[in-house]
Amino acid sequence: MLKSTQVSTTVPFGSMKPLYLLLTIAGSIAPWFWLLQAPSALLSPTLFLQHAFANNIATALTTDLLISAIAFFCFVWIELRRLNTSGSWLILYIGLTFGVGLSCSLPFFLYRREYLLERAG
Repeated sequence: MLKSTQVSTTVPFGSMKPLYLLLTIAGSIAPWFWLLQAPSALLSPTLFLQHAFANNIATALTTDLLISAIAFFCFVWIELRRLNTSGSWLILYIGLTFGVGLSCSLPFFLYRREYLLERAG
């Protein structure tokens, strides 16, 4: 029989917010650095998708990213409800994901989640 254990949710070395904020900034800059190397693909959704699925490796990375984004949106929806926060924040995270990248929206969500947990606790 498994016993119930208490697991601490506090971080032993302080808040994770500075790390999440740093990752949000890096996740805002890094994808756009590479996207701006091919500005014509940004102006044409067809060309963008051709590049995203250009070969097996690009297809694998694109598919992985899309599945990760869907899982992230499900997690956000559940966490927003659990934290008693407006569901309209989900629209912001979806916009950040498709407008900047998951590398920006995920750490930003984690930053905001830490903020809400600190404020509630």
